Amino acid sequence: MSIPAISTILTKGTGLTALGLCLYDAHYLGKVQSDLYASERDAKATGYYLHNSMHLSELSKVQEKVKDFAYDVELDQKWRRFFNEGIGYCKGFGSMVINHVIPITLGLGALLTKGLPSKISAGILAVYGGTHFIKNFFGIGTHPGLEK
Repeated sequence: MSIPAISTILTKGTGLTALGLCLYDAHYLGKVQSDLYASERDAKATGYYLHNSMHLSELSKVQEKVKDFAYDVELDQKWRRFFNEGIGYCKGFGSMVINHVIPITLGLGALLTKGLPSKISAGILAVYGGTHFIKNFFGIGTHPGLEK
């Protein structure tokens, strides 16, 4: 293989790796946020219907049965959780994509452009990734936390 072919493979590989890692993080956070958001919404709705079923505006057996039935239906339904999981996933995925906008943009630049712009994007991406690796692996440049 010639030198230009190797540099092209390295450049495109760097861009693809950056996109893969960023999207993996975004997918993971989307799954976590999906469950968290759906659970919060379920808890709010269940609390509302429980509170509603515990209080009667008048002494009526029919009203009591209707409110108890509404509470039981609320506990047994699954459609709201399905939609709330989708909303939570989109929120989590989107927030992580926004959080990783710099490496995603540089990865797309390295992957989709040709020639010098592609190599510049891959080089900046390598420096960006290297500084984050040094910061997170060795702890250089991080706040000491509780130590003094």
